[in-house]
Amino acid sequence: MEKLNSLFIVLLVGVGLVFSVSCNSCQSQKNAGKEMPAIAYAKVSPDFNSDSAYRFVEKQVSFGPRVPGTTAHKACGDYLSEKLAAFGADIFEQKAHVTHYNGQNIQIRNIIGSFQPEKEKRILLFAHWDSRPFADEEPDPDTQNRPIPGADDGASGVGVLLEIARQLQLQPPGIGVDIIFFDLEDWGQPAFDKNYLSGEWWCVGSRYWSENPHKDNYKASYGILLDMVGAANATFLREGYSMQHASNVVSKIWSIASHMGYGK
Repeated sequence: MEKLNSLFIVLLVGVGLVFSVSCNSCQSQKNAGKEMPAIAYAKVSPDFNSDSAYRFVEKQVSFGPRVPGTTAHKACGDYLSEKLAAFGADIFEQKAHVTHYNGQNIQIRNIIGSFQPEKEKRILLFAHWDSRPFADEEPDPDTQNRPIPGADDGASGVGVLLEIARQLQLQPPGIGVDIIFFDLEDWGQPAFDKNYLSGEWWCVGSRYWSENPHKDNYKASYGILLDMVGAANATFLREGYSMQHASNVVSKIWSIASHMGYGK
């Protein structure tokens, strides 16, 4: 859990820096041209509980594979919604029926928790909570049709965000934070199935939300997606699409991590 610990602290410090930079900028404008006395700032660090984050992951896995349309999926979704509400978030569930790659009609359930919804300045934290219904990367064809447990691929990102949600209740950062658990992200067509409709079948929940935000005229300053963050001795590289579309945000986060001693 050391990697989860490091990632969590970097994220929370990033949230705090967004607020701190904003406030300091406003203060600098007010005091432009005046010589101001030095101000001592106290560093506030969140008390990350690795056992808590691990339990959040363990609880999700205990429901079984979270394949949309299954009993395990519904039970886990109810749990996630209840936990976010218990941590003080306003809950919005985004449900819609979509036609998937094989022509099957599937209901998606994006779960959104908004902290301090009245705040205009906001950041977004995401993860997907569904798990893949196929183990199509397995070398044994007899096991490829089995659903995966999804401890790392799905549950780990959600577990970190639930711990962040718990900390946001204890230490509100002064800005609005929206946590979104996307559904139907990992049910793309399997490699062994060549009979499917043309189209894009991955990341269905996030694409649906991007086209139908949970709030009219929604805007956030930053967005951070967590996916597969629970592997042992994990190394987090600068992801290609993020560098292409939001390199300044990536650089800020990696700079924070480097200053905190987590860079390599």
